[in-house]
Amino acid sequence: MDETLRPKIDQRRRRPAFACVSCRKSKIRCDRKQPCGACVRSRHKTCVFETSRCPTSRRSGIASTADPYGTAETERRSDLGPVTPASSTAVANDHSRVSPLREPGSTNSDVTILDADGVLKRLFHLERRLNESTAAREPPERSEVIESYLAADIHAMSRGVVSKTRYFGQSHWMNGIIHFKPMLELFQHQSKDAKSEAMAVLTRCKALARSIKAQRNPGIIGKLGTNIPPRDVADKLVDGYLRTTETVFRVLHVPSFKRDYEQYWAAPDTAGLPFMIQLQLVMAIGCTIYDDYFSMRKSAVQWVTEAQYWLLAPPAKGKLTIIGLQIMILLTIARETASVGGDLVWIHVGSLLRSAFYMGLHRDPSQLPRMSRLDAEIRRRLWNTILELELKTSVDSGGFPTISTETSDTRAPADLDDTDLMKDDELKNKESGKRFTDMSIALALRESFRERLAIYQMLNATPFRGTYDDTIQLHRRFMTTFKALMNKLKGYASLGRQPISFQCRFVEVMARRCLMSLHLPYLGPGLKDPAFSFSRKEVTESAIKIYCLLFPSVSSLSSSFPLVAGGDDLEVLSTEGDDLSRFAICASGFWRLLASQPSMIAMLELQTTMQEDDSLGPPTPRPDLLNILRHSLPYYASRIKAGETNVKGYLFTTALAGHVQALMDGLTGPKIMEPVLSAAIKTERICFDLLKQQLVSTEYADAGTSDAQFDWDSLMTTNEEWENSMMGSFFEVSSVNNFLGPNGGFDFISSSMPF
Repeated sequence: MDETLRPKIDQRRRRPAFACVSCRKSKIRCDRKQPCGACVRSRHKTCVFETSRCPTSRRSGIASTADPYGTAETERRSDLGPVTPASSTAVANDHSRVSPLREPGSTNSDVTILDADGVLKRLFHLERRLNESTAAREPPERSEVIESYLAADIHAMSRGVVSKTRYFGQSHWMNGIIHFKPMLELFQHQSKDAKSEAMAVLTRCKALARSIKAQRNPGIIGKLGTNIPPRDVADKLVDGYLRTTETVFRVLHVPSFKRDYEQYWAAPDTAGLPFMIQLQLVMAIGCTIYDDYFSMRKSAVQWVTEAQYWLLAPPAKGKLTIIGLQIMILLTIARETASVGGDLVWIHVGSLLRSAFYMGLHRDPSQLPRMSRLDAEIRRRLWNTILELELKTSVDSGGFPTISTETSDTRAPADLDDTDLMKDDELKNKESGKRFTDMSIALALRESFRERLAIYQMLNATPFRGTYDDTIQLHRRFMTTFKALMNKLKGYASLGRQPISFQCRFVEVMARRCLMSLHLPYLGPGLKDPAFSFSRKEVTESAIKIYCLLFPSVSSLSSSFPLVAGGDDLEVLSTEGDDLSRFAICASGFWRLLASQPSMIAMLELQTTMQEDDSLGPPTPRPDLLNILRHSLPYYASRIKAGETNVKGYLFTTALAGHVQALMDGLTGPKIMEPVLSAAIKTERICFDLLKQQLVSTEYADAGTSDAQFDWDSLMTTNEEWENSMMGSFFEVSSVNNFLGPNGGFDFISSSMPF
């Protein structure tokens, strides 16, 4: 055969490439590690090694999967998991990873064609496994255990807290308790002292609290919907709900509810059971602001319990109605206000959210069978309220909001009054947005939903994917929305109909709480590192403004009012009919956090600034922070007077007040311990007397309980029993590793709901 007719053979050497792709392009020496040293120094996110070299023409697209690496590649595969196939047979059998196709007419068993989708999937899988292996090799931060009755024996991690059987993300208030570690260690030391008076009185308070909770349990309920108060009392309770909570979280169509309410009083026996349960929940929420002492707490607890029984009773399908969803929403709010498992409502909201999905509320009514304007708007309103409750309860529980961009296509509710929905003619002219309506506050709060969702998704994501740059970026975006929200509320002042004080203050509290939560993870570093001083300032100022919005009288508090009262008179607050202040004092769950968390932050800032004071004389505290501390003591006392059984907040605040007073008096070293402990012991005695009054109050007189009949000796538990209870609760905590993962860029706004 003529030599000129023979095909030319590529004589280039086909040596396997041992260096990674990045080192080959940069023409530097590669140490062949995974990842290699050069990529680590240059901070490349991926360090990829080519697993095959093309032995034939590049134009043919044929790649050989023969293993040129030998033992080194085998070790690399064992490190990263099943990412790179060991042979062409493994590749050919794994269609989910690579999806190879044999070239027609090819006789080489080691020759395959890799399609583009398979390569992309393979690279994505390799990068993910690489990030996981890199994070696994990094030494985790040590989980810090705080053993204290006040701290509930928490495991403090970098991005969350584990207490007993529950995990709390960054938005949960308990993450801030670690900043008071010296104070917690003081009580832990006292708990180990067999002669400690502080722990002895605290044990009795705990026993009294358990007895009070047992007394409030309504027990087995024979018939539902029969415990209705007289008409004059019911009117006040219903009006209390309609003028407060209903104006923010829209649940009812008020004209329809008032019509059914009047029909009930005209003929009580003809009312249906679902309406009776709905009415009782409305009254249960109204009980919270009936007076300053929550005198109708027992009735509220019974009404909430009856609603729970009704939801659990068969048939379950019969609850999948509009009034069934309204009852579930009202039950969510009432459980928090009446303190019936208020810290577990996020679980209930999960069932509520899925019930709404099952009923199609996540689809806009225009995509469903034809319905009236009233029915369509009620569905939109309920879906909007469910989203707000899902976000609010997830924040309170420290959980990740289970809402994504694909959840709904339901449009925003119309900006119309309830009476307008009963007319189907020409409503577009009224929906102009230039007047204040029954939906204006709910829609104004909705305008910031996207930014709030992005912030809480970043805070409670596991693993944590945010950086400080992400925090600053979210801060800028949120402040733009926040300023627009405040300007919108101010614009209503020039209209004929204006929002009430409760509505404006509540919306601002919700917005500032989100801003405070955004910077809370950097409060601890901000107390030591000036680089995070901006976050420290934002957290402190937001906490002060939230507390002043809840209690406007705090700014006018007299400076002569002592931090630790010397007399025996108990100082309690008078709300003077302010609905928002009454919710903060009487309600639990979310409403209690609105005041307790900002006061805790204000006290931390006050304590820190006084300890940082380097002047020759005694430290001079900030007047606004000092006023919040002065106001917090009667606030916690008022909560116990209103039926609160948890004395930890009052005890902890009094101990901090004693510490601040000692610093103001110029005391240092061990001399500070005496005023702190004396203030704590005095507070415990006050709490014991208040709990004792609750147990023998007239509310339980019908049960035959009296001061003379009650066995007080059973409450005097020994110190040995106290120590056993402490150790029992300690060993219930599960040991967990650090949840902090590698930081990466992530646009949380783009992943939020498209509002």
